[in-house]
Amino acid sequence: MDCTGQPPARPWSNNSEGQLLGGTVSFMAAHTHAAPVFGTPAHWAACLPDTPRTARQSPERIIAMTDEAFHLRFLAQSAVPDAQMTTVGDVVHLADVVTGSAATLTPADGGWRVREGGPVKLWERIEHVLDAYDTAGRPGPEAFAVHVYNGGQHLRHPQLPDLPLPRPRP
Repeated sequence: MDCTGQPPARPWSNNSEGQLLGGTVSFMAAHTHAAPVFGTPAHWAACLPDTPRTARQSPERIIAMTDEAFHLRFLAQSAVPDAQMTTVGDVVHLADVVTGSAATLTPADGGWRVREGGPVKLWERIEHVLDAYDTAGRPGPEAFAVHVYNGGQHLRHPQLPDLPLPRPRP
């Protein structure tokens, strides 16, 4: 024990954990590298199935200019770390050039319709995180911790699934 009653720090430990800061404080991007060339949204949309499904969550939750949306964008980026988002008119486009996955969200009948293609269902992953976030009572950033260890780094909350954070690429 040290003078504060705490066990001494272990400099040889390869694990570390720390809380996120509240608000919109941001020290670094979720990406550890420059984003790959996105291409054109029309190219990605042409590769999607014709039949959309009703979206459970609105993209407005991550697009809005609010403190909560700022936090939700970070959670969404953690759920689909290689995806990029752009809006053309009313249509929101997500594209992941690493996996070849894409999604479009289009407003319809007071809600949103989503079309997804590729090996990763981008919007479905984001919906899963947003659903878990809502079920957990919409916790603020300070309720989350980053856990770093030999095998990687994760964003953690006791009531949400662990979200892997990107590792630096060589």
